[in-house]
Parts: sequence; C-alpha cells; structure tokens
Amino acid sequence: MEPTNRAQEDHTAHKAAQAAHEHLADSITIPDIQGEMVHLRAATWEDYEKMDSISAFSRSLILFGKTAEAERAIIRAWVKRSLAWQEGHRAASQCADAQHVSAHSLDAQERGVLAWSLFVEEEFIGMAFLVDIDTWAGSARIHVILGENYRGRGFTRDAMPRVMTFGFAPRPAGMGLHRIWISVPSANTRSQAVYQSLGFTETGVARDALWDSVENHYMDLHVYDMLVDEYDPIRSLEAFGLHPIMDNPGVREALAQHEHTMELKKRVTDQEQDLTVTVEEIEEDISADVISDESEKLDIDTEDRSAASGPWWRKLGDARKRD
Repeated sequence: MEPTNRAQEDHTAHKAAQAAHEHLADSITIPDIQGEMVHLRAATWEDYEKMDSISAFSRSLILFGKTAEAERAIIRAWVKRSLAWQEGHRAASQCADAQHVSAHSLDAQERGVLAWSLFVEEEFIGMAFLVDIDTWAGSARIHVILGENYRGRGFTRDAMPRVMTFGFAPRPAGMGLHRIWISVPSANTRSQAVYQSLGFTETGVARDALWDSVENHYMDLHVYDMLVDEYDPIRSLEAFGLHPIMDNPGVREALAQHEHTMELKKRVTDQEQDLTVTVEEIEEDISADVISDESEKLDIDTEDRSAASGPWWRKLGDARKRD
C-alpha cells in the first residue's frame, strides 16, 4: 500500500503546485545558462537586430516551414514579448481584470515567451526560445535558430537540453513544465534526427500543414514532444559527449526530480512483478489442485471398476444362455 499512498501524495502535491502557479507571473527574470560550447543570456533588442547579419533566416522554408519574412516577423514578436514580460508589461497584464484571467484561458499571443541569445565566447550566433508557455497545462514549445555559419556544429545539442532542464525543473528554480514540444517540417530530416537523439518522441504529423512557396507544394509538419518524467538531464547531454553544469539554474532540482521519478517507476515495476508472481503462484496452485482432483478421481474409478468386476474366474460362463 505504501507505493500507492506515495503516488497519491505526489499527485496531490502536483495538483497543489499547479493551482499555485495557475497564473503567469507579472514579470520574470531570465537566467543565464552556461553550456560547454555556448553561453546563453536574456535576449536584447540589439541581439535581434544582428540576426540578419548572421543570416539566421536563410533556408527558413526548409528548417522551419516558413519564409524568411515570416520567420523574421515571428522572431521579432517573440523577442518583444520576452522583453515585455521581463519589464512587467505582458499583453495580458494590460487588461483591467488580468489578475483574474487564468493561464489556460489566454490565447497564444498572451502566453509567456522566454528568449535567450546564444554566444560562443563573445560571438553572437543565434537565439533559443521557450514560447507559448501555458502554466495551466504545464506546456511550452522550444525553438532554436542559428546563423547560417553556426549550423551543424553541435551548438543546438549543447543549448537545447540546458534550456529544457530549466523548463522542466520545479519552481522556483525552473519553470515547472510538464511537457515541452517542438515542430519541424518533413523536409528538415537532420533536425528530426537531432530531436530524436535528444529523447523526443514523435507524437503526430499535421499533413499538408505548410506551404512551400518555392517548390509550390504542401509539406507535412512533424510534432515531437517530451514529458517531464521522460527527461533525463544527464543522458540528454551524454549522448553527445557533453555533461551537466551543476551551477546552471534548475539543474540540481531537475536531477533530484528525475531520481524521484525513477524511484517511483521502480516501485511500480516491483509491485507489478510481485503481482505477477502472485498470479503465477495462484495459477500453479489451481493447476496442482486440478491434477490432484483428476488423479484422485482416476484412482476411485479404477477401484470401482476393480470392485465391480471381481476376480476373473467368476466371470466364466456369464455369456452362456440356457437352452
């Protein structure tokens, strides 16, 4: 009963925490995150203005399923929303009754956005985002965009798991998310391989969701996601020869959360194994009883036949008829 009670306690605690964080904070501080190759800090407007100089929007149609103009407009909006949230000027807070609007009733334009700028030493190479932050559902989308000359060099694999660790880490150390997802067009097979190697699971395909204006045809959009109890802060980095940096925000809490999840899963597995053994023992007992009953019945039938037949010589002449 103890594992069940513990699971119930965890569920109750999760519900209480979820209720406590139903509303997005009026303002937020975006922490610095250190990688082994890259350094992340809160994005500034000056950083956004450098995106064209590093050709961050080149091949956007293949990478993100958007034209360069559309991707530029999206990144621009995300940076503005991230800056506004840091300054306490989120769109929803402009409403008179914003304090009474729960996160699950906000549309996508009013949900939180966190924007980081990525640097290799002092060189600006791109941006990373957590967008559509929905504290009611505990969900957010992750997005990384790099300058053309910085792609395929392992920077995404260094940055993305560290942002996810902060996202999954329980509050107040992290964002306390339950699910992080990402979408990628069917043409971008390289990114799909990276996401799968990070532990993401493909959960669906939106058919013909994107339009390729160059080739004049539709493209599918693949959706990948990961849940907090599936995320391993160490394995997600070690797969690429990288390691967690313990001083990063939320790392210790995310590791403790992962260990707790593994312990709960082990308890459930042990319970299931115990139940399996019990069922097997019951089946063996039933089988033994059936065999015993059949054996006893066979013995009784044999004795009855033996008693009924009597000695063989007493049967001599039984078939003869009188004249």
